[in-house]
Amino acid sequence: MTCFNTGWAALLDVSLWVSWANICTFIVAVVAAGFAYFQWISSKEETRRATAYSAYSKFLELCQEHPDFAYANEESIKANQKEYIKYRWFVAQMLFAFEQILDVLPNDKNWNTTITNQLQKHGWHLKNSGSVKREEWNRPLKKLIEDVIK
Repeated sequence: MTCFNTGWAALLDVSLWVSWANICTFIVAVVAAGFAYFQWISSKEETRRATAYSAYSKFLELCQEHPDFAYANEESIKANQKEYIKYRWFVAQMLFAFEQILDVLPNDKNWNTTITNQLQKHGWHLKNSGSVKREEWNRPLKKLIEDVIK
């Protein structure tokens, strides 16, 4: 029966198909696991991006509510003590939003540039800020603040 187990006739053997099915099942499982992994990575990155956009959107809403604070004109803000107190809370909320962004995307150059530009507007206040002196912010934000106030 040697001729029956060689050539095209081997395809009629059920044990060959069973072993091929096991191999194919394994390959499909590996491909599916790889696809699931890449979907998970993509979802994780999209969630980070959404968190950053949401935090910055809230900051922009705050800027619309308080455009004088957003422009950070030191003389006009310090002229009224009540306004200066509100401005300090504005800056705290701004820094919190920036900290949230940098928590999820610490190495994103575009976000670092955007945050640095905003921090520069408020540099006069950051130089004397108690929360900055106490180093209450995360490391990436502290570094950007230090670069701005130097």
